Amino acid sequence: MENASITARITGKELKKIDSLISAGLYTTRSDFLRHAAMHLLREEAPEIPELFLRLQSQAKAKKLTKDKILKDIRSTRQGLYKETFGDD
Repeated sequence: MENASITARITGKELKKIDSLISAGLYTTRSDFLRHAAMHLLREEAPEIPELFLRLQSQAKAKKLTKDKILKDIRSTRQGLYKETFGDD
């Protein structure tokens, strides 16, 4: 698979922290940082995804939840956790 480009929105506070890590020499570019962050998260989360997905899928069917409702709840929860962790920016 060839490389792809993505666009992501982050806060000014997060960007300053990323740029500080780049200035310190830990990463060469913002893209380098994001690649490393994605690889780290995938290594941490990926082993559990298949089992978790199957369990959630089974629970959703049992409760007759729609895909749209589940995605809306996930986004809402993620936004709440983000605000709780990092505050509003």
